[in-house]
Order: sequence, then C-alpha cells, then structure tokens
Amino acid sequence: MVFFVSCIVLVTVYTCLRYIRLYTSVLQNNLSLYSIQVSNSIDEVYNTCHSIAYSLSYNGLVQSYLTAETPLEKYEEYSQAYSQMTGMMELSSYIKDIALISAYGNTIAVYGAQEAYADYLGGAPLSGSSLTSLGRVTVNQTDCQLLAMTIYQLDELQSKEIGTLFLAVDVDSFFLEKPDASAEYIPEYVLADSRGVILYGDSRYQPVVNADTEEESFELTVDGIRYLIHQYDFHSANCRLYVLIDQDLFASQGNRIASLQLCCMGILLAIFFGILVLSYRPLINSLQKLTSFMLDITNGKQQNYKEGIRIEQGAVGSTEVRDITNAFNSMLQHTYELNHTIFENYTHMYEMDLNNKKTEIAFLRSQINPHFLYNTLTMICGMASAGMTAEIIDTTNALSSIFRYSIKGAEMVTLEEEMAIVHSYLMIQSYRFEDRFTITYKLAEDTLKCMIPRMVIQPIVENAIVHGLEPSLKPGTLEIGSGRNPEKGYLSIWIFDTGIGMSQERLSQIRNAILQPVHRAENTIMDSYKSMDSAQHDSIGLLNVNTRMVLYFGEEYTIVLDSEEGVGTNVQLRIPYRTSEQEETEDVSGNYCG
Repeated sequence: MVFFVSCIVLVTVYTCLRYIRLYTSVLQNNLSLYSIQVSNSIDEVYNTCHSIAYSLSYNGLVQSYLTAETPLEKYEEYSQAYSQMTGMMELSSYIKDIALISAYGNTIAVYGAQEAYADYLGGAPLSGSSLTSLGRVTVNQTDCQLLAMTIYQLDELQSKEIGTLFLAVDVDSFFLEKPDASAEYIPEYVLADSRGVILYGDSRYQPVVNADTEEESFELTVDGIRYLIHQYDFHSANCRLYVLIDQDLFASQGNRIASLQLCCMGILLAIFFGILVLSYRPLINSLQKLTSFMLDITNGKQQNYKEGIRIEQGAVGSTEVRDITNAFNSMLQHTYELNHTIFENYTHMYEMDLNNKKTEIAFLRSQINPHFLYNTLTMICGMASAGMTAEIIDTTNALSSIFRYSIKGAEMVTLEEEMAIVHSYLMIQSYRFEDRFTITYKLAEDTLKCMIPRMVIQPIVENAIVHGLEPSLKPGTLEIGSGRNPEKGYLSIWIFDTGIGMSQERLSQIRNAILQPVHRAENTIMDSYKSMDSAQHDSIGLLNVNTRMVLYFGEEYTIVLDSEEGVGTNVQLRIPYRTSEQEETEDVSGNYCG
C-alpha cells in the first residue's frame, strides 16, 4: 500500500511539475516573441528617425538656410528648408516635431516652440553624426523623447559644426497597442536612454535601468517582486528597451494548479484508505495486540516468554494471524531456552576478542620498526661514506632512543613524550636534508599531558618527509600542531607539509583504503597487513597508524586527510581528549583512551 500511495504521489507531483514547467515555458516563449516584435517595431522607428535626421542634416537646402547670414538669404531659404522638414515628418507618424538651430541664429521648428529646443543647447555632448537622447520635452502638449544630432557643413575641407537637428518622438505611442501575450498577464515595458533616464515606464523600475548588465536576459527583484528581464539595445538612438515578466505570478499560478490537483488526489486517497481501514479493522486489531505483546517483551517483561500470547479475532478472523501467533509462541519458547546458552558464551567470546585486539595492536606496532629502520640505516650508510663520524654518533644515539621508546613502556603515553621521539627523528632527518625544509611546532599547552597511543606521530611525519618534502624541488615547511576542541571534546593532532602533495585520484585511493575494515573476518591481521602493503605501499605508514587507532578507539577516532597537488598535504588525527591525571583517577575498563 505504501508503494501504491508513493507511486500515486510521485506521478501526481511529476505531472504537476511538468505542467507548470510547460505552462511557464510556453507563456515565457510567447512573451519573448512578442517582446522581440515590439523591439523590432521600435528599432524600425528609430532607424527611420535616424534616416530622416541624416537626410535633413545633409540636405543642400537645409545647409544653405543654416549658413545664411543676411536677412534676404534667410528669407529665401526658410520656406524651402521648412518644406523639406514637413515633408520628412510625413514619413513617420511617431515624429511630432522637427527643429533646426544653427550657429548663426537661424532656427526652424515645424510645430513646437523654438525656445524649448534652445534650452538643450550646450548641455550633454552629442555623439557626432548619430542621434543622442536628451530626455523628454513637451511639444504641443505631448510628452515626447527629444533626439538630437549635430549638423556639419558639407562644402568645407574640414568638417565644421553649423547647427543642431532636434526630433521630438512620441515614445508613448510605441506601446499603445501592447501584444496580447496572455489573457491573464501583460508584461511591463521600460524604455531608457544611455544616461539612465526613463523615457517610458514606471519610475519604480529605475533599479532595472541601473542594473548595468550586458546579458540579454537576467533576473532582478523590485519591490519584493522577482522579474525576468529581457533587454534590447537601439544603437541608432542610444536607447534600451526592458521587458519585465513577473516570475512570481507564474509561480503562484503554477502552485495554485498543483495545489488543486494535490488536494483532489488527497481527498480520493483519504476516501480509499477509509474504506480500506473499515474492511481490515479485525486484522489491524489483531496485529496491534501482537505488536503490543512484542513491545512488552522488548521492554523487559520476561514472564511473557513462558506465558505466550492468545489473540481472539472474533467472527471475522485471519488464518495468517493465527499461524503467526502459534509460530511466535513457539519461537518464544526456543528463545527462552537459548538465552541461557548465549549468556554463558558471551563472556568467553568477549575475553577472546580483547586478547585478539591486543595481539593485533602489538603486531602492527612491530611493523613500524623495520620500515623506519631501513630508511634510517640507508641514511647512516651515506654518512659513513662521507666520513661524517660525529653525525653518525648523534644519529645512532637518536635511533637507539627511538627503538627503546618503541619497544618498552606502556601502550599509552603523553603527547609530550611522543613529541620527544619525534624531535629525535627530525634531528636524524635534518642531517639528511639539511636546509631542504623548516620545522614549525604549534602545540597547545593544555594538550601536552594528553594520552595517545605510542608511535603514531612519527610514521606520519616520516610519510610527510619521504613522499611530500623529499621529491619537491623547492624549500618546504613541516608543521606539527595540536589543539583541543572543547565543544566536541576531542584532541586534534595535525601534520602539514608543503611538499608535492598528491593528485585527487591518489587522494581518493588512500581515503578509500582508510575507510576499509581493519581486516577481513576470514583473514588474520598479518594477512591483512601484507595485502595492505602490496596495494598501498607508499602510504603503508599512514594506513598502519590508522589501523592501530581504529583498534584503540573505534568510532571515537577520526582521521581527516587533505592534499592538493603542488600545494601540500595535511593529516589530522582526532581522538578523545584524556589527560594523564584522568587516566590515574579512572578505573580501567578495557577501553583505550587518549
């Protein structure tokens, strides 16, 4: 039934989501197509305006009037220039006025007041021979966009500015016939010039104009409403059109449809389950009694083992329930008899498991010594060949201290004792690598008395030097630090080197090896160690330490391994925080702590 209901819910949700996406996609595509049509229409108007302005600017009659100096010349050229301007206005119904103002004081305005255009002279610089938007101006009680273009004299060897052409364009008429993209929604339009002045549209959409992005489509929230915005540039007039589509409206419409469908499906499922429950009430009651009896046994009511359970099903019964009840009572009897045998064997098995763990830990620790001894003796041979007698004596003394430490003493030592051996090891390596790397210690004072397993830091330090710093061609840094996390109660020990690091593929291999079980049940720890050495030979020290820590602490232990090729490697051990004083005061219960 759960599977059936889950399928119904998944199909319903999937259908709703697909419908919402299809509805939104179709509506947005339609709106985008309509927006492109509007933008193409506006671009066509601006291109016409640019052609008209260009034709007038370089018309011989207009040029003659603008450069006329005597009253007689002005009078003769005025009517011809005026006729040219009125003729050009008939080419576009969107142009409400055309005006000319020359450097010689000659002015013509077909309909508007010439003084209105004179106010814009000397204002924002015009962009050469192209139209420039100067904002809005009122002409014959019509609020228009004012476009301007500089006029240069044609018959001069060098271009000479002789006047300015103004076009008053009724941009509001661009949007009188908005496309019916949807019966439920019509997008918002905003037209702005290159200065960010809104020529058409609500001023509350100023953040859209100020967004200053070159993407054709982007999203922006204005007054708490999330809009999908398409923008179109009109280079002939240095303007930009923004089409704003309310995304939240689409989402609410889709959610309303999905909610209605889900409610209908929920009502049908509720009716179906009501009929089902009424039909199977006797079976449900019997199963509830059986479940309650099982819970009583789980909660420790041991007398139920012998008494068993009796279920009265009434007139409508289930053969399966009766068979389950009989089988369960028989199982209780056998369980009661087996409990005593299991309890007797448990203590013996527990003691054997503890002995096995101690044996495994001792073997793993013994594997560190030959590995380390091989590397150190190789270095001593190199010293002997170079006649470094004093260095050989120091190295031999340090090596002797390390081996005495590794084979004698308690399993758990303080961090301070462990670091003394690490110092001896690093002294040995300093003879080998000289100034190849520097060593930094960042050990918190409150961690020095913390208890950790013996010989867990040195193998990781050795790995950092041999596989990280030694192959590197540049001087490196080795950092050893410790700290306490008071919130989670663990001790953190980290070894960081700025060596060659490792690739992500190699890092994943080591992390996977760390996550593998300590050893398989069918193999001994010796067999598992040989398998681990053959598969991960260059990281055997790290895996050895990880295996020992798992055997010591179990789930209370964590290892964090990070590395980046060419940057370095960081190994962090996290174990329970326990000081030497706590070890002395607490009773030993077989659990290792640090």
